[in-house]
Amino acid sequence: MPIAPSHARCQVQSLNEPLNEPLNELDIQPPDDTLTRSRDETFTQPLARLLTWPSPHSLPDADPTRRALLRRASALTLGATSAALGAWPARAASEGEAKAEAEAAVTEGRWHDRSRLRDIPWRLRLPEGDGAVALVVFSHGLGGSLDGGTEWAQAWAEAGVATLHLQHAGSDRAIWRGGLPAVKAAASAEQLVERAHDVQFAVEQLLKLRQDRNGPWSRVRPEALGMAGHSFGAQTTLAVAGRDYQVRGAPDLSESHFKAFAAFSPSVGHGAGGIKGITRPMLCLTGSLDGNPLGPERDGRYRRAVYDALPAGAKAQLWLEGADHMSLGGAGERGAGFGQRLLGRPRERAPERLAAHHAALVKSISTDWWRWRLLDDEAAMTRLKAPKGLDADDEWLQG
Repeated sequence: MPIAPSHARCQVQSLNEPLNEPLNELDIQPPDDTLTRSRDETFTQPLARLLTWPSPHSLPDADPTRRALLRRASALTLGATSAALGAWPARAASEGEAKAEAEAAVTEGRWHDRSRLRDIPWRLRLPEGDGAVALVVFSHGLGGSLDGGTEWAQAWAEAGVATLHLQHAGSDRAIWRGGLPAVKAAASAEQLVERAHDVQFAVEQLLKLRQDRNGPWSRVRPEALGMAGHSFGAQTTLAVAGRDYQVRGAPDLSESHFKAFAAFSPSVGHGAGGIKGITRPMLCLTGSLDGNPLGPERDGRYRRAVYDALPAGAKAQLWLEGADHMSLGGAGERGAGFGQRLLGRPRERAPERLAAHHAALVKSISTDWWRWRLLDDEAAMTRLKAPKGLDADDEWLQG
């Protein structure tokens, strides 16, 4: 079952996150032959340095503290925690979070797409009760897992919105086992196409299960579906929303069941033209330190280009001063700025205090976004006209 406008194809020049260097620096091949060339030729260009943390041995000038952090992060990426660029140290769930998790009905499973011989792990988080609910499909970042977006999904569940987390084989946490070559290969047009197919297949399955009145799926309201994602998942979200990418092999995206979208740490890539075709409601979330973790952009100003390129009328943007790339992953990272400290980039303000501030705003604003856009909640719409809790340097835009 198709999920987005027919012009929502994939453009090779802007498929990776965070991909924001000039095209000639990336040496990417044109769409004609990209998917026929070997991964070593086409998909292992300097993309990985924008998408992964370095090995501690690759930084001879790193001080001992930075090396220790890198060794720790490298080991953790092979474990169970995940985020857009790999796995970060998991913090213990607070009493409130544990309570919220207990109150929400969380189930997991795995679908098999026979046409692609591909498994799609999923996690369904439902609000308590037995009433009908809106549902958001969440796509994790590169090297992530079903844990991506958990913090946000818990808040949404408390507000009556379910979340279906998807895990994308080929760009999930398993890529870290293959080292840098595997990570390079995962940052590809091929994987973005597979992710789009995953979303399409997942929507087909959940609608079929709902029609069959199969267990918890019977609660899903098919007219109230949303999609969100972080980093590479934000690129996936833009593709499903209708961005024109122009890559062969993408699924037929001639229609959509999604009513609204939220892109956590999106990027415009190498051309904003395709973004102009996104006409349904899109919330962009970024921050002042949401730069390329290993790229030249050390702040998040370039990410504003996504909001700027969207057509006027149904867009919004939350800008958080002091938030970095991992602040928006929703997988339970320890404190805002861990990634910045890992790279030797100092923070001016206490990251632990910022983490709580950022998380509270992301939860409240994204929750009201879904309540408004998926459930036509007028009170949520009113709150979003002037959200509470913003610091002086934070910013909320609608246009």
